[in-house]
Amino acid sequence: MNRIGCHLSTSKGLQKTIEQCLKINADTFQFFPRNPRGSKSRLIPRKEIEDFLELRNIYNINDIVCHGAYTMNLCSDREDLRKLAIRLINEDMKKIQDMNIDKYVLHPGNHKKQGIEKGLDMIIHGLNQIDVSNGQQICIETMSGKGTELGSDLKEIAFIVNNAKIPLYVCIDTCHLFSSGVKLDTFDEYLDEFDKLLGIDKIKVIHCNDSMMPFEGNKDRHEKFGKGLIGESDLLDVIFSERLKGRPIILETPNDLKGYKMEINDIRGKFNELQKNK
Repeated sequence: MNRIGCHLSTSKGLQKTIEQCLKINADTFQFFPRNPRGSKSRLIPRKEIEDFLELRNIYNINDIVCHGAYTMNLCSDREDLRKLAIRLINEDMKKIQDMNIDKYVLHPGNHKKQGIEKGLDMIIHGLNQIDVSNGQQICIETMSGKGTELGSDLKEIAFIVNNAKIPLYVCIDTCHLFSSGVKLDTFDEYLDEFDKLLGIDKIKVIHCNDSMMPFEGNKDRHEKFGKGLIGESDLLDVIFSERLKGRPIILETPNDLKGYKMEINDIRGKFNELQKNK
């Protein structure tokens, strides 16, 4: 099956994330390169990066995902904040290059009542100033649609990806899709539309989250796997889709490490059952 892991903290050292992966039966993970609610970033010593790369190789922990800070807004109504977002994303690009990581998930932004069209143009303008010349893959995340948030409509995602000068990709989030009005019990229909607008090869990361909030609620409230209003069956249909083979699955459910281990083992068990019944 696809690699599967969860969001982990790197505050105690990059090598610690590998130890945590082994404890919870994960073979990938996601992390923040800086304070997710701010802009500060820890300077990582070269030795720590070297140890991390060595352990990754030994234990085959790959397809690791970096997630940009929530506070970065490429379509802010303040120019200084737009410029800050561009600077921080470029810093993150250099950081993940040093870590030999290519996947970088980014929330597209909030247009702050400036209008959808203007917001989308600002996002594209900002992204065009990002250096991805070393193969970094910026993955625009599908969003739930709260407030003036952009990216809850697939056509908005497609507009950004298809009009930017740099190559862009997509991270689909099951909770966000459900909340924005995508029926996951007919997920193949969504993939058909995605394929027409962008091509399924553009999907590089899957965030697997159940939802506390109802369908079309436009609220970003994650729930534990199979315990929310999406339910286990529809979540499994997404993450086991033959059309999404090879994409890392990242759990962002409200859990501690013990909870993540239970979810990962449960998903692996369901996959094994599926394979036996084929």
